[in-house]
Amino acid sequence: MCLQVKPNIRNDFEKRILDLLSKKLLSVSQVAREIGMRRDVTAGYLEALKNQGKLDFFKVGRSYVYKTTKRWKND
Repeated sequence: MCLQVKPNIRNDFEKRILDLLSKKLLSVSQVAREIGMRRDVTAGYLEALKNQGKLDFFKVGRSYVYKTTKRWKND
């Protein structure tokens, strides 16, 4: 059985993540805490947004921190 997220819910999470990361650098755990989502689900969203070219990430110690790319415009 495959769990699918409704498109409007998925878009809401993406928008919330992008809005948050346009203001500051955050780790996966910090993003998950801020938007009230499980860490593993958040990591999946961040990976997808990174693959779409909307996020950059950097390794800091043992964590990855994310921010929106300069190429992406927050509409």
